[in-house]
Amino acid sequence: MKGNNQSKMSAVSRGNKKLKAPINKENKKSFLTIDKKFIGFGFFIVFVAVIIVYLNGPDVFKYFKSGSAESTEQGQVNKSSRANMTGKKLKHGGWRLADDKTLKEFGSDICSIDVHNADDLSLEEFETTYKFKKPLVVKFKNGAKDWTDPDKWTVKSLKREYGEWSVLSGNSLEIVRLGGRGEMATSFSQYVDKFMKEQDSLGEPFYVFDRQFYNDSSLPKTLKLPEYFKIKDDVDDSIFFLGGSRSGVSFHKHADAWNGVIYGRKRWFLYPSQRTPPGGVYPGFTQIDWFKKVYPNLTESERPLECIQEDGDILYLPEGTYHGTINLGDTVAIGIQKKRAVTDTEKLFYEVHDVDVALHNAQESDKLKLLETKVELFERLLQLLPENAEVQMKAGQMYLEMGNYVKARTHIEKAVKLDKHFVVALLSLAGLHSQ
Repeated sequence: MKGNNQSKMSAVSRGNKKLKAPINKENKKSFLTIDKKFIGFGFFIVFVAVIIVYLNGPDVFKYFKSGSAESTEQGQVNKSSRANMTGKKLKHGGWRLADDKTLKEFGSDICSIDVHNADDLSLEEFETTYKFKKPLVVKFKNGAKDWTDPDKWTVKSLKREYGEWSVLSGNSLEIVRLGGRGEMATSFSQYVDKFMKEQDSLGEPFYVFDRQFYNDSSLPKTLKLPEYFKIKDDVDDSIFFLGGSRSGVSFHKHADAWNGVIYGRKRWFLYPSQRTPPGGVYPGFTQIDWFKKVYPNLTESERPLECIQEDGDILYLPEGTYHGTINLGDTVAIGIQKKRAVTDTEKLFYEVHDVDVALHNAQESDKLKLLETKVELFERLLQLLPENAEVQMKAGQMYLEMGNYVKARTHIEKAVKLDKHFVVALLSLAGLHSQ
């Protein structure tokens, strides 16, 4: 995953290992400047009031929130969910299964993503039909046993082997802000025994999203993957995931990747790179808030591809696919992601990120040239993805920071037109109109 903000790093001990954990230092530039003129100020207040009303979901939105989408969602708990509900005494690696309340709120029998049995999927078919093209859920006859050793991923085994090791966790938005890692360092045992069961100030469970833990462990030796998921050390990055019910990560995208669940279940929401998820990406909604406030109001054409990934499944994510997740029950997973983008479009996003990092560290004398490079990159992105609200919004922010208010307003208005749920864009537009 690529984030738009980089943070300084400090060493954190992991047994005899050394990890780098981010320190949360971020300078944010406000652009909601309120003019003294009464009309501009009033316009701003009206916009903010509308947003507050929307986020708090009062009666005016009750019609939408009680519509067919929500009714369907609450009533749809798939057969696997029911099996879990009635089979909680079965061994599950010591991890907790989702309770009835979680399944009622977040369960679903919708699966609009292609599903293939591993035995029937050849390397040729994968590369021809799916690679860089379509997401895919791959199921295995014996579940995770066909591609790893589940006994190595149980609560008991992981605590015995790695109990004193450091892991990094965070909430769904902070993980995206930091470019794909948690920011709170605890020992593995501390996380499992305490923090996995707690919530942050937003009411969201802490989620382990750690890029070093898996590589430093002996867990890579347990993998025996199909050819199309083989890992190459020089081009692949690994991420260890662990979280309880309702944990997850908000919408983001990155290079080609796959995600394998050993224990637990994970609900996925996917959008193609051409279209930003309704509501936008960071710093917008947490994934839980998005599910509660935006998802029920989506029209049929606005709905994501979605599916619940069961334990033992591997989900393939083509490069540039926007995705957000919500875990159902304690979920242990491994993610493998390409270190660099391959497609022309995603390469541009990575280049924009690199320029932002350079700008953050640049001398004043070097910033003009970097800004010119950033403008060129966004002009190319706007040509390739004219209907992408994220690109329009970020182009607007770029011009706003450069003092070009006309171009800033043009792009932010386009972002709002493309996505009526894009709260950050609405607030930015309110700030511009108040000037």
